Amino acid sequence: MRLFSVLLGSLLFTSTLHAQNLTIDISNPGQGPSGGMVRVTNVSAIGDKKATGLTYEDVEGTPFWDEHWNSAILYFKSGAIYKLPKAKLNLYTTELHYENEKDGELVAETNLIDKIVFLNSKDATKISAVFAVLPDYIDNKPAGFYRVFNNGTYQLILLQKNLVKVSPFDPLTGKNITSFFTKSYYGIYNNGKIIPLKSLDRNSLLAAIPFNASVEPWIKNNKNKLKSEEDIIALLNYYNSLEAGK
Repeated sequence: MRLFSVLLGSLLFTSTLHAQNLTIDISNPGQGPSGGMVRVTNVSAIGDKKATGLTYEDVEGTPFWDEHWNSAILYFKSGAIYKLPKAKLNLYTTELHYENEKDGELVAETNLIDKIVFLNSKDATKISAVFAVLPDYIDNKPAGFYRVFNNGTYQLILLQKNLVKVSPFDPLTGKNITSFFTKSYYGIYNNGKIIPLKSLDRNSLLAAIPFNASVEPWIKNNKNKLKSEEDIIALLNYYNSLEAGK
């Protein structure tokens, strides 16, 4: 089986945002290495730091995007491509965890990663999510994992952070409850830049993209309320088709 009809494009960007867009076209990711992809045998190539502080017994909830292990395809800025049979994304530490039969649970070096493609747990020919590594503009850090939702000149991206909160002391239980909670930051990625969205709504989106007279009629005709990821992705796909036709 051919791994990709378009080998995930290239997600052509660096941590300094030199790229034009984040290409995520994928077809038939497959279940095994091919087309230059290899399984990880030399863990030092992607980072062999032992995963530490990951039990979180006293913290309710999960620090992971998905607490279950999933197979993933890992792309590095060097051009290397690896198939990870078991991987999961830690949104608390901003690290990718993977399991190695010899060494156990390890974490990859985030600053080396370009993008991650998580495969569907029930059908490895399908994709569940794509994450790109871009500068974290919220905490002013060099890297954060952004989920990428669509192709084209203007793309919807999402930076999620799993944080820890401690509730006030509860005299009934005799303790404070410590738990994870998620903060979400949506944005539009265009021409190597992140345009933050104040919220996921009509006004925020239309303020982030240049005016086009055909957009309003399209919104009305399609009864698009621009209140969800799906609504905004649909509008961006239409808008990008107009940009591609210029």
